[in-house]
Amino acid sequence: MAIFKQNCGKTFSVTSNRNQNKTFMKSYIIFLVMILAFLMTASEAMADGAERIENVKVEVVHEEIIVSAKLSHGFRPKIVREIQNGIQKEFHYYILIKRREKNWIFDEEVLSRNILYTVKYDTLKKKYRVILRDGEKIVENIFDDFDAMKQVVSHLDRVKLGRANVMKSADRYFVSVKAQMKAAKLPFYLDYFLFFIPFLEIDTPWADSTIISFQSRQ
Repeated sequence: MAIFKQNCGKTFSVTSNRNQNKTFMKSYIIFLVMILAFLMTASEAMADGAERIENVKVEVVHEEIIVSAKLSHGFRPKIVREIQNGIQKEFHYYILIKRREKNWIFDEEVLSRNILYTVKYDTLKKKYRVILRDGEKIVENIFDDFDAMKQVVSHLDRVKLGRANVMKSADRYFVSVKAQMKAAKLPFYLDYFLFFIPFLEIDTPWADSTIISFQSRQ
């Protein structure tokens, strides 16, 4: 009887180990599939990512630094479809004024500003709601036309970056601008396992202005 119990114990142990191995292999395969799906999605977004910041212009008017720029190719077909399906989108613009450093690899950041456009399409009223957030300033506009909304959201139009007295005439300064849009929501299985990886639908390179001319002050 003791021998029978011992053999049963060994059989149970072997069966248990096999079940654990099968469970581990299934989990491992599912994880690999999720990673592959994420990489395919990310590579598709990168392949489509022709978006760029263009026409970065800087003026100094009445001792205010004024910046304008354009987001080109920011409304890819997938983003347009999601907007028109009522999914809210956020366009983040990051603006930096930097001092050119002669004897150092990196230029010094002097001043920064973040601009946020939030776009939400009302599928019942057929209207686009755009909210601009610039520090404490909040401006809301309603558009009937997609192109009119796109025109506003794709541009930084004479944004006041700060006072010109932050710059010294002996130094050289320029403005850098970039745009980003975070993914609205990853599928649950990706969001659960890959929460630590930021996924961006738009991520432009930094675009620089020409060197700011102190002679152009008005």
